[in-house]
Amino acid sequence: MMKRILLVGFVTGFVISLSAQNDPVNDVANTVLIQDVEAHLTFLAADEMRGRNTGSPEIDIAANYIASFFKQQGLKTLPGADRYFQSMELQSMKAPKDIEFVVNGQLFKMKDDVALMGGDSVSIAGEIVFAGYGSRDEMMKAKVKDKIVVTYTGNAGENNLAKAFLHDAVVKTELAHELGAKALVEIQALPGIPWLGVAEHLSKERISLKKGFALPHLWMKNSDNAAITALKKTQRASGSLKVRGTNRKEIRAKNVIAMVEGTDAKLKNEFVVISAHYDHVGVNPNSKPDSIFNGARDNAIGTVAMMEAAKFLSKFPPKRSVLFMALTAEEVGMLGSLWYVAHPLVPLNQTVFNFNCDGAGYNDTTMATIIGLERTSFQENLTKACSKFGLKAATDPMPEQNLYERSDNYSFAAKGIPAIDFSPGTKAFDEQLMKYYHQPADEVSTLDFNYLIKFFRSFVYANHLLCNQPQKPVWTAGDKFELESKKLYGK
Repeated sequence: MMKRILLVGFVTGFVISLSAQNDPVNDVANTVLIQDVEAHLTFLAADEMRGRNTGSPEIDIAANYIASFFKQQGLKTLPGADRYFQSMELQSMKAPKDIEFVVNGQLFKMKDDVALMGGDSVSIAGEIVFAGYGSRDEMMKAKVKDKIVVTYTGNAGENNLAKAFLHDAVVKTELAHELGAKALVEIQALPGIPWLGVAEHLSKERISLKKGFALPHLWMKNSDNAAITALKKTQRASGSLKVRGTNRKEIRAKNVIAMVEGTDAKLKNEFVVISAHYDHVGVNPNSKPDSIFNGARDNAIGTVAMMEAAKFLSKFPPKRSVLFMALTAEEVGMLGSLWYVAHPLVPLNQTVFNFNCDGAGYNDTTMATIIGLERTSFQENLTKACSKFGLKAATDPMPEQNLYERSDNYSFAAKGIPAIDFSPGTKAFDEQLMKYYHQPADEVSTLDFNYLIKFFRSFVYANHLLCNQPQKPVWTAGDKFELESKKLYGK
């Protein structure tokens, strides 16, 4: 009799186990629960966290909270990450006391004409060269070694300030340093961008990645000044650059990273990165009556989505291996993701996809807005995942906002890794959205959890599909990152 009972129990358990394995949608619904996500959001976006500003004590508390959650779920650490933490080197910089840039005898002054992007105090004189948009070919042709090199911002044919500021400027600075230039000056020639706004931004204290060099890097107002017009025409001039009174200090920061190892003998060597930034914009004492920018929508929602995916995939390990990343310093220039792709804990050519979760908020609770939905071969499964939980998978409704280039997915994409940003439903940057975007009103008490549970479950299920599908995700043919992808993966 006892054997029969044990046999019946075994068979029943086996059937239940088999049923669960064959119904991941039900598993997701039973794992991703409203009370859990509300608890995480309440902690991360509490007033006591004071907006999780980069470099603050409170963002370290958030990092410890996420790391403790990873440990609780039994996730593995990686070599290069101490107790789930990947330390990174940042620096803050205040505007210098003075800048003087002279081209063929014409003086250009700080704020009126030029502003400092990066680098130390300097006093140099000599030859100035113009190198177009600052590509490698243009800089090599201009022979920038031991010269001040002047370029346009961004790239020819583009009108994307965020990309020019956050990505292209970094690439050009590193290239100018590599080729031995004394300084880099970029002329801000993007249409519709007022110089005064750029100069004001660059005059504030800013945070950037710490570099192993201190090449002076300036942005300059575009004008029809005779000296600059002649420089563009002849590509040669003489002059000088003086930057006085720079003030830099180091800042502590860290990404929080964990891993679930894949179960398939072959696919476990392919890694999916599930990411979200956990920083926000901190406190503004001048904001009355509430000075704390809690950041529930941006981006505690994304952080919790990533954490819930970690919980589910640790409980139901997929075929591919997965890295879970809480990235820091996104709000000050996507620095956490830029640091990671420059110092990866897993080779980038083994990283097959970046599934990022970030957004400004939501104003349409019938959908998830997926920035880059149509750009990879994973589009069909993204649509399927959303539909299983009653949402529509929507494409970027505002391509003119260049949202794809404004979150951490872009850092991975620029290396050739297929990447998307899974965002709450956004149909426009309207009054409903802007009421909360980077505002003190963005608190947990204002969130719609009936919508968010659908969003979180769709996100987790989509990651389950991605990490188990037999075919490797790729860029859509003709995508602007397809060439970089071929270089990265050797295909």
